[in-house]
Amino acid sequence: MTQAKVIFNFENINNYIIAEINIKEEDINKDIRILNSYEESLRINECIKKNLNLNNENEIKNCEITINNQLIPFNYIHKFKSSGKYIIKYTFKNIINKTSFMFYDCELLNNIDLSNFNTNNVTDMSSMFSGCSSLNNINLSNFNTNNVTDMSGMFDGCSSLNSINLSNFNTNNVTNMSGMFSQCSSLNSINLSNFNTNNVTDMNWMFYGCSSLNSINLSNFNTNNVTNMYKMFSRCSSLNSIDLSNFNTNNVTDMYNMFSRCSSLKKENIIIKDKNSLNKMLKELN
Repeated sequence: MTQAKVIFNFENINNYIIAEINIKEEDINKDIRILNSYEESLRINECIKKNLNLNNENEIKNCEITINNQLIPFNYIHKFKSSGKYIIKYTFKNIINKTSFMFYDCELLNNIDLSNFNTNNVTDMSSMFSGCSSLNNINLSNFNTNNVTDMSGMFDGCSSLNSINLSNFNTNNVTNMSGMFSQCSSLNSINLSNFNTNNVTDMNWMFYGCSSLNSINLSNFNTNNVTNMYKMFSRCSSLNSIDLSNFNTNNVTDMYNMFSRCSSLKKENIIIKDKNSLNKMLKELN
C-alpha cells in the first residue's frame, strides 16, 4: 500500500512573537495598543496615495493573539482588567512581507522576543518599533533582513532601550536608514561594524537625539551613495568622539545641522580623512 506523503511547510513553524506588557493601576480598562493597524499606518504617512500592496493588512489579521495563554478575539487594542505583567503571544499563520509600523506607538510594551518570527520575505521594516517608549529589551537574534530595503525610523523613539544587538543584521539591500535610531535617548552603545551601507542613500536624522551615546565607530560605513545627512547626529549631547574615517560625502546635498547641539564633541575628536567634508559638517556644530 502506498503511504500518503506528508509535506510540511517549515516556513510556517514557530512563526510567532512574544511580548511583555506592564499594566499599572492607571492603565486598567483603557484602550491599550498591542499591535498596530497597517491601514492606519498608511493613513498616518499618507502612503495610501502610493501604489502599495494592501494585502499586508490581511496578513497581519491572519494572526492569533493570546494574553497569558488566553486566546482573545483579534484586535489592535485591548482593555486590561487588572494591573500587573502580561505575556502577549502573536502567532502568524502567513509569511508577512511588510512589518512597517507593526508595533508603532505600543508605548507600554516592555520586552519583545522576535527570535521565532519569520521575516524571510520582509522588504519594509520602517518604523517597526517607533514610539515603543517603554521597550527596554528586544531579541532580534534570528532576524532575517536579507531582503529589507527600508529601515527608516525602525527604532525611532525607543527611549528606554540602552542597547540593541544588531550583529546578525544583513543590510546589503537597505537604501533608507533615515531616523533609524532617532530619539533613542538611553542608547549608550551601539555596534554597527557588520552594517553594509553600500546602497544607502538617506541617513538623515539617523542618530538624532541619541543623548546618552558618547562614542560611535562608523569607520566601516560606505557613504558613496548617500545624498542626505541632515541632522544625522544632532542633539547627541554626550557624544565626545566619532570615527568617520571611511566617510565619503561627495554626493551629499544636505548635511545641514549634522552635529548641531553636540555640546560635548570637539573637532579634534572627529576622525575623518576628508578635511573639506569635515569643515562642511562642522559648520553648524555648537
